[in-house]
Amino acid sequence: MLVLNNHRLLILIVFIIVAVACREDIIEPDTFIGTVNEPVQINEPNSYTFAIHAQNISVNVTNNTFISSFTSRISISIADYTSGYVSISVTDIDNNSRFNYFGNGDESFFTEALTGYIPAYVGIRAVDFSGKLKIEVTKTF
Repeated sequence: MLVLNNHRLLILIVFIIVAVACREDIIEPDTFIGTVNEPVQINEPNSYTFAIHAQNISVNVTNNTFISSFTSRISISIADYTSGYVSISVTDIDNNSRFNYFGNGDESFFTEALTGYIPAYVGIRAVDFSGKLKIEVTKTF
């Protein structure tokens, strides 16, 4: 009987270890993944995403979108804003400015269609910006 009880105890311990080790945290929608001031970029064919949890950051970057459609959409959200500003621009393949956005406060969800041109580049300029910024540019059908 003692051997049988030790066997059950061993199985229970292994089960608990496996259950705890394999636990995955659930990430809520709109959760910003990554370290503070280190952006997460996802750049796939016909889809571009840039997200950052910023604290007093000043940057000026331009990223290729890899979108090849004349119909797309940009979506911008700013959460937990505390300071500074961010400006976002979209330029076409001929380097013509086609879209501009200025943010210095919370923006739950801004979206606009980008039609009649291919959005080749997204420019992001932040000056002493603190907040959670998310930009998405996607091909629409």
